[in-house]
Amino acid sequence: MYKIGIVTAQFEADPTSRDLFEAARQVADTQIVDPIQFSIELNGKHVIKIGKVQAGEFDALIIRGLNFSGETDFQFEVFEQLDREGVVVINSPAALKVAESKFLTSFILQEKGFRVPESLIIQQLNKEPNEGLDDAGAFLSRHEDSVAKPLYGFQGYGVIRVKRGEKNAMTRIKRLLSEFKCICLQKYIPNPGRDIRAFVVGDEVVASIYRLAKLGRWKTNIRAGARAERCELTEAQRTMAIGASRDLGLDYTGVDIIEGPDGDYILEVNGAPAWHGITEATGRNVAEDIIHHIIHRLERRAG
Repeated sequence: MYKIGIVTAQFEADPTSRDLFEAARQVADTQIVDPIQFSIELNGKHVIKIGKVQAGEFDALIIRGLNFSGETDFQFEVFEQLDREGVVVINSPAALKVAESKFLTSFILQEKGFRVPESLIIQQLNKEPNEGLDDAGAFLSRHEDSVAKPLYGFQGYGVIRVKRGEKNAMTRIKRLLSEFKCICLQKYIPNPGRDIRAFVVGDEVVASIYRLAKLGRWKTNIRAGARAERCELTEAQRTMAIGASRDLGLDYTGVDIIEGPDGDYILEVNGAPAWHGITEATGRNVAEDIIHHIIHRLERRAG
């Protein structure tokens, strides 16, 4: 029987990790792995341990979160090494690095021919002249409506909308820069008050939903009060979601698509997506899909 670890520091507070654990324990020896338990012994050879267990005993590790009480850079480096040594790490450290960054995600997708919103990425610069703020001002003047967000972030935290000509626009941008140090400005894409979350596992879209913003609001995050409804993707949307996941090297992901007046755009691709609203709206057990995909990968590797 295969051995699978669910990597999280907050198992009891994380329904996604609990779903994965329940799905995995049906088909594999399954354990919860807190990455703060990582240690490495170097004595001419090396041994990576999770508590008292050698990490190489695991066939697969599913990364749901790091432990910020410890050293997260070290934890991530351990995953990179385990990946090199043949443990199936889901999603891979290389893919997670890309998906975590809105810059790298949009850059690679644009290079691969996908449509992404026009964007500007700037850092906090405490000097004059401040070219970054000058560029931000020009960007906001060029577009009737813009969105500003942290370069690294999730669930809509820190995301603001700025209209052209807004009196305190640059004050809001400076405040965002002060808090996050690096931000992404994007052209706001007019839409029907919703976006699409296409959940991809392997080379298949296993579920998709509309995320409908609350009346009078524009954010479509489920945790922010948006409502989920089942969505039937067009063939073009399906191809877009699967292609984005493949080109970023992800085993599973949530691809966020916005329906603009001139066609569809990819907003974000998530490296460790939750499935808030998906199960309720579609009845699909996404955790089972992920575990079946991992077992299939392990079986293929075993020949």
